[in-house]
Amino acid sequence: MTHAVARVVLESPLPQLDRVFEYEIPVELRGQLREGMRVKVPLRSGGRVVGGYVVELTDDPEYTGRLAKVEQLVSGARVLPPELARLARAVADRQAGTMSDVLRLAIPARSARLEGRWLDDETGERAGRAAAAAPVLTSHTSLEASYGPELLDALRGDTPVRWSLRVPVGVAGATPRALRTLVEMAAELVAMGRSAIVLVPDYRDVDLAIAAAEGVLPTASVRRFDSRLKPMPRYEQFLRALEPVPQLVVGTRAAVYAPAHRLGGILMWDDDDESFREPHAPYAHAREVALMRAQQQNCAVILAGHAPSLEAARLLSTGWLHEVRPLRPQRPKVIPAAATLGDESTQREARIPSSAWRAAREGLDRGPVLVQVGRAGYRPYLACANCRTPASCSFCGGRLQQHGPGGVPSCAVCGRPHADWTCRECGEAKLRSGGIGHQRTAEELGRAFPGARIVLADGEERLVAVDATPQLVVATRGAEPVPEGGYRAVLLLDVEGALARESLGATEAAMRAWSNAAALVADDGAVILAGQPSPPLIALRDWQQTKWASAELAERRELHFPPAVRVGVITGNELEVDTAVRRLTDLDAVEVQVLGPVPDPEQHDRARAVIRFSYRDGVTVAAALKSELVAQASASRRRAGGRGTPSSTLRVQLDAPDVF
Repeated sequence: MTHAVARVVLESPLPQLDRVFEYEIPVELRGQLREGMRVKVPLRSGGRVVGGYVVELTDDPEYTGRLAKVEQLVSGARVLPPELARLARAVADRQAGTMSDVLRLAIPARSARLEGRWLDDETGERAGRAAAAAPVLTSHTSLEASYGPELLDALRGDTPVRWSLRVPVGVAGATPRALRTLVEMAAELVAMGRSAIVLVPDYRDVDLAIAAAEGVLPTASVRRFDSRLKPMPRYEQFLRALEPVPQLVVGTRAAVYAPAHRLGGILMWDDDDESFREPHAPYAHAREVALMRAQQQNCAVILAGHAPSLEAARLLSTGWLHEVRPLRPQRPKVIPAAATLGDESTQREARIPSSAWRAAREGLDRGPVLVQVGRAGYRPYLACANCRTPASCSFCGGRLQQHGPGGVPSCAVCGRPHADWTCRECGEAKLRSGGIGHQRTAEELGRAFPGARIVLADGEERLVAVDATPQLVVATRGAEPVPEGGYRAVLLLDVEGALARESLGATEAAMRAWSNAAALVADDGAVILAGQPSPPLIALRDWQQTKWASAELAERRELHFPPAVRVGVITGNELEVDTAVRRLTDLDAVEVQVLGPVPDPEQHDRARAVIRFSYRDGVTVAAALKSELVAQASASRRRAGGRGTPSSTLRVQLDAPDVF
């Protein structure tokens, strides 16, 4: 059936254009145009032609006047399936953003040549893949042994599961048992004829999950959605995911938008990792997108981790998620170093206590040993040797650091060297270390263990795994490579420094990082905590992260801190922020707490207001802020005569991290 009118979403970041526009379909394109295809359409203002996506075809337009015509059909590939269009619209509405911004994150950059080959293959290999039966598991999974037959029955049932999953610790072969468990659950869904999406924080986890997936599913059934892929292979994976076959998609945060056919579940590893925070508008966290998609498409959602996020704890408390644990929970042997020391103050204040040295020495006799440190670099922080005032750059005020032994102190922000630095408080010219990085730690360990192999792992090194030979692996938090068979000992250093960070989420982030590192220890290994006893360390020692998260969430409820409530940040000039705040306070039956406005600490000519509101009122608050964004953008464009860049500076970020 041919249609005469196309409803199109434009590729424009302007909030006033964030709606569906109707266009007449030229006679020569009728019958060719389908939902989800890319088109070029004209804009009445300025005589411009912009890109867009067809979201609906109809013969009954809402606009009664004369419609402009579709300018061009860009491609016959239907890259925006209806379920992805609905998700993008819902995410934009929740975040007071635009659908175009969401689609820019969801759909990779187009490769016309690759797309052409894919379209021309309609009766070839692509047709063969579509006609094939569901992939068959190539090996028996360990799920039933770990969780019992009831778990598989629930996973395969008609009612989608919503789980907060506690996972096994340790390493099997060269894969963490936790990640293998998640991949095997996803593979069960694929074997049932449904697609599954496994979301992981970074490329290390992608590599590990892909390796685990290829052990239980045919390689052709696994799609890699990795931001590190070059544009063409990234688009190829997207096109393959569009095919109507059950597949397993493994990727980082953008994979939550993957156009998986008959989606059976979204499984997320370590959902509170900062890599899942979207740094671009509309700033939707991958976890929130996953929860929305699970509701829209009636599929399973599983949040897995050794240390559940506070958001998962909140959903557990409401009954939206249900906790699932292994039949025989295991926990690593965690030993606080303070428990093995006497009363000697020098030992208690040592960065690497004697018990940690002993554990490292004993572990090295049998295999690899992990030393987790809090900071990267050599001496990442410097201070005055006399008065301990932090050393800062005389040009930009950034912190000074030292890159190696004998290196000239330099600014971490602008890079300027400061060979002749003097303290602005006392005039002293000598510097002391305000913090020790992983390179300096490796240097100390090299002197203490002469002849031992030292391996460095940080965010700059693409190190995913290490072998089982004796070696000292010095890694920053989150960059720990996976050892074959597990580490013989794990040393967690700089523990108290992690808890002292001035951030509401510091303890939660530290608990997650410690737990993930501790879970890589071998079954007969030990974890040494170099820090004084505190509630988080006691919870880690007893492997009671869920209980700690529940207690932390209860405290935040009393203080009205996220995730007990939602927060947002409004920035702009003083008048714009005042107007936006007034629009919120005028809402009926909606409670919004406004903190500020105050001068924006990052932009001195801007104002900033923080808002707190309940999840129940989120839709109303987002709609009001979106209306204000449209009003301000339209007014500024009228003032500019419709030409050039709008002068509105109003910006909204809901669920902004690190506000408190």
